[in-house]
Amino acid sequence: MKTAIVSDIHGNWDGFNTVLADINSRQVERIICLGDVVDGGDQNNAVVDWLKANNITTVRGNHDENYDCPLEAENKNWLNQLPKELVEKSVLFTHISPLVKQKGIKNNIEAWNVFDETNFRLVFIGHIHFPALFGYESECFREAKDYKVDCGSHYLNPTDRYIISFGAVGYPRGGGQFIRYGIFDSDENIVEFIKLKGTLLPYGLCYF
Repeated sequence: MKTAIVSDIHGNWDGFNTVLADINSRQVERIICLGDVVDGGDQNNAVVDWLKANNITTVRGNHDENYDCPLEAENKNWLNQLPKELVEKSVLFTHISPLVKQKGIKNNIEAWNVFDETNFRLVFIGHIHFPALFGYESECFREAKDYKVDCGSHYLNPTDRYIISFGAVGYPRGGGQFIRYGIFDSDENIVEFIKLKGTLLPYGLCYF
């Protein structure tokens, strides 16, 4: 199955449409959203309406819990009922981290802590707003391997474990002024990091 994974839209409806157009050009079977749907851009209701209307599996981000933007009552209710995570066998989809202490997985030390305290083979995250790929198998003691990704496809060794962030639709970090999302091909064990030119939210408003 090919899954398009988007995260940290932050009400960026125009940027999200750029992503949707690209997804429609590929053979993708479903979309999963890793949270922070709202809070940033001025078209938050439009983003939520589309996710609801298309029954997109979405996990709740920290900005979906605490936001400072006007939302319709039914959209507030929809955000409130979102799950914190989605588990499919050995694969986890979540916003920040599977650990009880919620801390962004921004480097190989934090990634190792997740590997050390959980048993998931693959963990897909949002929140950090930049593309990242960490592997469990590493030459350094108590440090995950940092693959330093930008765009393109990467094979996931079935005997290894990985943490994957595809980056943000709303606010970019650590990878230039690009809209980012990714595709996970579970049959081929491949993740593809995709970056697109399009409408971004003002960088000065970028926050976790």
